[in-house]
Formats: sequence, structure tokens, C-alpha cells
Amino acid sequence: MSKDGATVSSRLPLEGPNRWLWLVGFARIGMLVILAGGTYLLADRDTPGIAWLPAFLLLGLITSVYYQCRLRRPEVPAPLLTWAQLLMDFGVVAATVSFTGGAASLFTFLFVIVILEAGLLLGQRQGFIFATLSTVFMLILTFQLPLAEESLETLTQWYEFLVKGLGYYLTAFVSGHWNLRVHRMQQFQHEILDNMSNGFLITDKDGYVIAQNKAADRILELPDGAATGQPVHKVLRVESGAECPVVTALRTGRHFTSYEFHARTASQAVKLLGLTTSAIHDSHGNLTGLIASFSDLTEMAKMREELKRQDRLAAVGELSAGLAHEIRNPVAAIRGAVDELEANIASPDIAKRLTAIAIRESDHLNRIVTDFLDFARRPEVRREMFSVTALVQEVAELLRDKHRRRDRLEIQAESPAGDCMVSGDRSQIKQVFMNIAKNGVEAMEERGVLRIALTPGTSSVEVRFDDEGGGIPPDELARIFEPFYTTKAHGVGMGLAVCMRIVTAHDGTIRATPREGGGTSISVRLPTMHEEE
Repeated sequence: MSKDGATVSSRLPLEGPNRWLWLVGFARIGMLVILAGGTYLLADRDTPGIAWLPAFLLLGLITSVYYQCRLRRPEVPAPLLTWAQLLMDFGVVAATVSFTGGAASLFTFLFVIVILEAGLLLGQRQGFIFATLSTVFMLILTFQLPLAEESLETLTQWYEFLVKGLGYYLTAFVSGHWNLRVHRMQQFQHEILDNMSNGFLITDKDGYVIAQNKAADRILELPDGAATGQPVHKVLRVESGAECPVVTALRTGRHFTSYEFHARTASQAVKLLGLTTSAIHDSHGNLTGLIASFSDLTEMAKMREELKRQDRLAAVGELSAGLAHEIRNPVAAIRGAVDELEANIASPDIAKRLTAIAIRESDHLNRIVTDFLDFARRPEVRREMFSVTALVQEVAELLRDKHRRRDRLEIQAESPAGDCMVSGDRSQIKQVFMNIAKNGVEAMEERGVLRIALTPGTSSVEVRFDDEGGGIPPDELARIFEPFYTTKAHGVGMGLAVCMRIVTAHDGTIRATPREGGGTSISVRLPTMHEEE
């Protein structure tokens, strides 16, 4: 970085929209229009070369419009182009001053605008260069003035020149100082981002990348700074071909928190990324861009899978004992029924009763095996965005319809206005809600109020099921999510264990607490996409 900040401005992108540069550009165009009118009214028609002034002004107008068009691109215009534009502006002002009275022209103040542009756009040193050019030009014009006969008038002429020169250099100092402060702050911000392990992409409101840190280049395997100026969906490519989540956040106003997806890097490798997005607003609350923070979860996912595999292997022994115990009872009942059936095959009534016992126990055995397989099988999460608010209402309606003949049972569903969006497998989450609600209804013996309450948070949503049943002793609450644990007379004890597996696969949590006054409260928390105001 150079001392005046010029080097930084040539390689660092502007943070946010180029609105102030647009204003400067339109002010320049307006200035040229005023100059054209002023020279027409004030210029001496007999001045040699004045016929070229309109063409000179037209050329300045054309270059200004071209510069404005370049500002539509997300990257900063090249320093050479900025130099050319400022030299053109200086030439236009110098020609106008020359043809409208020289050192006594009304338009000498316009040199201040050119110096201000140079200091802000290029740096302090460049501002001083244009201040020097302006001062030398005014010195030449002052020498060309006829010397006044009175020394006081001569002193006044030189005093005016000195004041203008000091004003030019003061303008260069102030504008260059602000340029230096702005670019030092940008450099400081970039150094902070470059030393972070998470990747950062900053986009404008149209989805073009205006800045990124080194971690983003490393994770996405991009050349240094290659993402700048590119559409974000070409940089952060979703492996499945779905819409880039950053584009989704910009389009819908809903933002992601710890959203996992597979992305394809520049080398065509596939990585699992965890993404969080956040909007950037100006002082008026208008959207100006978006910050996308992401991390490479590929190795973590491998470790997570390995831990899950080891956990499953470790649980095999424990589950085998429980499964063997659960299977032994119906198998013994079936064996006893078959033995008795063999001895009483001639009695139709006894045979019918024993056959019913065998069928019932076979169904129970099949339910045990099915529930065990549901628990042991890894949940395949087909992620989609869906409204958990609508799902809660749907579950409540299904329960009301199922128990519509139970006058003493009431199903209440409470949720705020608007949608709480969740990323996950809707059918699996519905299975969890139905299972919890079913347990609550059974715990109340189909009498009382089952309350389902949805509470949105900053990064997650909580769905709580409150029943008015007999409750569960506190020392047993910690065990209700264990396989084969049940307080029901004919239960298998796998329902809540399967629920925990599904919720955990969705990066959520599930827990049970006793309610004051009796009953149990089971809450499910899931990460959400929230909508910016």
C-alpha cells in the first residue's frame, strides 16, 4: 500500500454501490453543460482558437458519459481511465477559464472540483499533482494580465493568486486525507477477513461479487481475486444444479443460517459447505448487498460420519440385548400358542383363540422389527424449503379429524402470523410431530387439551407439545428417547428414539420437561431461514 492510498484503490473493490461516484459523474456532466452555456455568454468571440472550445466541451461530455457507463460494472474503473478522465476535466476547465477572462474568470473555482475528484478517486499525491497544475496554470494567466499602475492593485492580483493556490493545495490535502483514511479502513477490513478461516463473499444487490477474502479463494479453489466482478452463482456453484442460496437470499429476502449444501469448486471437486447470509443496508434501510459467510465442512462431515458409524457399532451390543428381550416375549407367546394348538387341534373355539394370539403376537413382533429398522436406518434427508407454520396447522387438523368423536379432547395450535421457513425433509418432520402428538394424546387417555405452540427465534424455531397427562417422573425423563424404553403397557419404545434420530439429522434438538400442574412438554428446535425486515 502506498502512503497516499493510490495502490489500494487500484486493486481493492469499492465496498457497496458506486452511488457517490454516480453523483460525482452527473455533477461533472452538469458542470460541462454550465461551462458550455457560460462560455457562450462570457467568452470573447475574437479570441484565437475559441472555435475549438465547443468540440473540446463535447469531447469532455462524451468521456464523462463513458465513465458513467463503466461505473455500472461492479469493479472499480482502471486507474488509467480515471487519470484520463481527470486530465480531460482539467483541460476543459483550463480552456474555459482561458476563454472567459483568464485569471479573472468566474470559473476558476472549478479547479477545486477537479482537485477534489483527484484526491478522492486517486489519492493525496495525485491531488497535489492537480493542485500544482492548477496553480501553475493560474500563475501563467496572472503573468499575462497587464500590470496595474498602482502597486495596491498589483498586490491585490498577486494576493488573489496566492489565496487560490493555497485553496487548491488545501483541497488536495483534505480530499487526499479522506482517500487515505477510507482505503486504510478498507485495507484493515480486508486484513481482518483474510486472517479468518471462514470464507467471505460480499455481493452487491444484483448478485455480483465485490469482495472476497483469501479463505473464500482457498475453499472454492479460485485464483486470487478472481471472484471479484463475477455473478455469485458462477462462483458459488451448487453441485445439484439448484439455485445458488445467495441468489435465493437476495431474491426472496430470506436468509440462511448454517445451511449445508454441496458446492462444486473451480477444479470440479465437490465440497460440503455450511453457509450463513446477512443483508447489508444503507442508512435509509435500502438493500445494498449481502455478506455470505461459509466454511468447508467436508472433512468434518467425514469425521461426523465416522463417529456415527462408531456410535452405531457401539450401540449394536446394547440394542441387541434390548431387541432380544423384546422379541423373546412374543416368540414365547407364539410358541406356547402353537404347542397348545397342537394338543387341542380338534376344538374349533380353542384353535380360533390360539390362532388370534399367534397373529397378534406376530404383528407385535413385526412392529418391533420395523421400529428397530427405522431407528437403525440412517435418515435420508431430502432438503427442501417448507413452512413449519403450515405443517403445525396441518398436523393439528389431522389430529382433530382423527379424534373428532372424542368430545373431551381438544387440539390447540398456536403460531404467529407469517411463515417460519425450515430446510429439511417435510415428511420426516411431519412424522416427528405426529408421533409426539400421538404420545401426548395417549398420555391424556384422549381427555384434556393438547397444545401445540410454535415460537420463532433469531436462528431457530421451537415447536412445543404440551399435554395434560399424568406426566413422567423427572428421573425417567432422560430415558424416554432411549430405544425400547416405554411406560405404555403395550408399547415398543422406539417412537421417540426414531424422532430423535430424525431431528438430529436435521441439525435440531428435542427435549422433554415436566409441566407445572402435571403433564409433559416436549419441544423440537430446528434451524430456520429468517426474513429480513
